[in-house]
Amino acid sequence: MASFADEEKDLRAEETVIASNSLYYISRYASKFFFSFIVGVFLVRFLGPSGYGVYSLALVYWGMFSAIFSIGLGSTIQYAISKYRAKKDLSSASWVVKRYLIILSLTAILGSITMFFVSDSLASIYRLPELGVILKILGIGLLFYSLSENFSANVYVGYQKMKYTFIVGVLYDVLRLAQVAVVILGFGLLGAIAFYDVIYLIVGLLSLYLVYRIIRKPQAAKPSDDKDLKEFRTYGKFSYISNIVSFFYGSVMILLLGYFAPNISSVAFYRAGLLMASLLSMPAAALMSAPFATTTKYLVRAEFDKFYRVQGVLLRYAAIVTIPLVIGAAVSAHELITYLYRSQFLGAQLPFQIILVSILITSMMSPLSFVLSAMGKQKYYMYSISAGAAVAIVSTVVLVPTLLSIGAALTYLMSNMALLAVNIFFLSKQIKIRIPYVAIMKSFGAAAVMGSYLYYILNIIPSLELLPFILISGLMIYFVFAYLLKVITRSDIGFFLRLTHLYGILIRR
Repeated sequence: MASFADEEKDLRAEETVIASNSLYYISRYASKFFFSFIVGVFLVRFLGPSGYGVYSLALVYWGMFSAIFSIGLGSTIQYAISKYRAKKDLSSASWVVKRYLIILSLTAILGSITMFFVSDSLASIYRLPELGVILKILGIGLLFYSLSENFSANVYVGYQKMKYTFIVGVLYDVLRLAQVAVVILGFGLLGAIAFYDVIYLIVGLLSLYLVYRIIRKPQAAKPSDDKDLKEFRTYGKFSYISNIVSFFYGSVMILLLGYFAPNISSVAFYRAGLLMASLLSMPAAALMSAPFATTTKYLVRAEFDKFYRVQGVLLRYAAIVTIPLVIGAAVSAHELITYLYRSQFLGAQLPFQIILVSILITSMMSPLSFVLSAMGKQKYYMYSISAGAAVAIVSTVVLVPTLLSIGAALTYLMSNMALLAVNIFFLSKQIKIRIPYVAIMKSFGAAAVMGSYLYYILNIIPSLELLPFILISGLMIYFVFAYLLKVITRSDIGFFLRLTHLYGILIRR
């Protein structure tokens, strides 16, 4: 029987792994934010509301076809790997990876062929012939897109190799800079879209090489217990249904918005607001993905005390990093949109602020959102997805035709709230949910001080050139008050030092 000291050592080690993986995840999305800022702002300004609307529709269809033909294997891969690692059966984990690689490759090729042949029919719905050409171009690169996004990314999560996510992600970000060069050279929207095929060819090959580095040892062996394979098939079915149904949260909403809107600019306004808001959820998303394998391990081994301790830390950190980002963005929304996309995109301001409400709530609860999947209870996760989709269908039909981008943002908010409520309901039947209410309220208190400061400064200093420095100074004020209110403690500082691997150095000294 393990001693208290051994258990504490195990928890410390696990927290360090989660911290390291979270850092890689956050660093990857810091890179994504930086390069998306450069590339995205240039493309949005160059294409304008109408061109960016067509661009958005094309990428939505690309992601939709990828999800349809992934047949639910993405989530299954990371769960299967996490479970076998919890059992210390690495041979079976390698076998799962190789098997699903073959299946996903075949289905992605089928998806590419299908996308190519239906592209003109889809374009005719919007009376946009150029959309058909763009979809054909994207269909060519669907295989490598799927291998990178649906396969390799989930393998990294299962093996807790988030550093590979960082490596692949930074390569992708750097390659996207070439899109700017393509546009400057006069190839326009078609050139920018076609370069996605080149990007994912390179990124997909690197992703597969890194997967090979992970699974080359030990030798792959088919699992001896057929019950596991049966469980994975069931898990995959529920995951697939969840993926299909989840289209109503974003993809179908954008597609219907494009159909109802008198011009395609409404799609651009909603999409721009969603993009900016989603970037603010990335730090919390790191705290959701990094501990997936740890959660599976503790639940498979019935080590609930360790699970609750890790969950408590993650929930508190999710609140600490989410609240200031969302409050700061909401207060400075007008200036932020003008700074990034110029005044022609100010139609995105209200959709952006509405979506921020959803980002605030779902990001704070993000450490709970994946637990049902990590437990193997994908059926209940499917129920929550279905509930959100039902709300999305009704609100899309009622709100989008009249309110357009604002209606889409309200639909996004209501559907995500329905998903979260049902998810937490089923999760509460499995585990005790312990929310750190005091820390959350103190975080809001510190954020209120920061928000008041930003509101005052932005009114007396209208210069957009100083906006980044004003926002950074606001975040500094938040963290000072968070420390004074004891939202952030010395123990937290030690945790963040472990993120940068400085903790061990300081201890040794």
